[in-house]
Amino acid sequence: MTRTPETRMNRRNYIKATGTGVSTSLLAGCFISGEGSSDTITIVALEPLSGVFSVYGPRHRDGAEFAAEQINADGGVRDRDIEIDVVDTEGTAQETVTAFTEAIERNNAVAGIGPGASEAAIRGGDIALENEVPLYLHAAGAVAANPRDNDYVFRTSLPATPTVGRAQAQMIEEGGYNNIGVIFEDGVWGDEYSAAIDAYFPDGITLTTETAPIPETDFVPLLRGFPDDTEVILGSGHPAGVSSMYNQVYEVGLDPDLYLGAITPMEADYDALGDDIEDSFASFNATDMYSDDYADVASTYQNETGDVFDHAQVNGYVSVQLIANSIEEAGSADPADIAEATRTGSFDLLFGSPIEYTEWGEIENSVQIYNSFTIGESPDHWPDVGFAPEEAFRTDPLPAYEPGELDI
Repeated sequence: MTRTPETRMNRRNYIKATGTGVSTSLLAGCFISGEGSSDTITIVALEPLSGVFSVYGPRHRDGAEFAAEQINADGGVRDRDIEIDVVDTEGTAQETVTAFTEAIERNNAVAGIGPGASEAAIRGGDIALENEVPLYLHAAGAVAANPRDNDYVFRTSLPATPTVGRAQAQMIEEGGYNNIGVIFEDGVWGDEYSAAIDAYFPDGITLTTETAPIPETDFVPLLRGFPDDTEVILGSGHPAGVSSMYNQVYEVGLDPDLYLGAITPMEADYDALGDDIEDSFASFNATDMYSDDYADVASTYQNETGDVFDHAQVNGYVSVQLIANSIEEAGSADPADIAEATRTGSFDLLFGSPIEYTEWGEIENSVQIYNSFTIGESPDHWPDVGFAPEEAFRTDPLPAYEPGELDI
């Protein structure tokens, strides 16, 4: 949807402009952000529609807009329609800050979703706290993106990076794997993922590690040093290189039982790797693609759009549904009330477990589901994309990461 600039003043700016002596009757009227200020409730989608993370942005946007269409067709939220204000942040922190600020001050946005990169999420979280408007993250794992002293940031599909490591520790232990290889990205994700392996992986495993810059695409020289009997390769350690690395694993003669990817949409992984993806590739996400609720929504999405309801679309859809449910639970579209309802509620929304939060917005008891690829068939509720998801592993509920738990 296109943005229509408005001249409304949100609650925080109104208080600053008039002082603290404003009357309760004024604050109960049109100057309270989200309450009685228009016929719509605006959610700003801070999406990387272009740039490094553009594999997520358009899909996340499509899922968010689909959720709004369904909600509005069913009467809206508190008799008001939801409007999705989409902005291309290019995955950058500065664009995120500018867009989020403008959406709050001009369009009276009651919440933000996105933005799809850790630095953008960190800076967006600062704006959320400053303006007391919640921000729902869909693909930012950095611990610093969700600090304990910020009540207005909530992760959704991707938990903190160390929790990803904890999930994979379960998979390694239950699978009885001993020889593990990983190439870490030379950045925050790599540092936090490495700390998680040290803390959570079983004792006694043989671990071969290397490090590569984030933009690296040629991993052959590093992979040549991996033992021939490597059973699992943790592509998750270098998310930007997941697709490039996978084929190179086989080029150097390795034949792992399991290659763990990232939270990339399954369709994007298949488009990048083709039928060879069936050999050992497994990506992860929070979506329960094997539930009846998911199949129902995916079928409707296919009928209306002709597209697959992939993980990123689900994440956009769930973010908007989570906000709408929080508004209903709070009985209010005021941003602070939305945040409080999210923080204290429990929401069953297409994920492998109900969405619940710590007081600082970290996901409690999340379940991560690893999906492999079955080539040559697609589910009835998908278009023919050449593959079907197959559940490879489902974690036990994972404890929320607490800031300071690891030395990172």
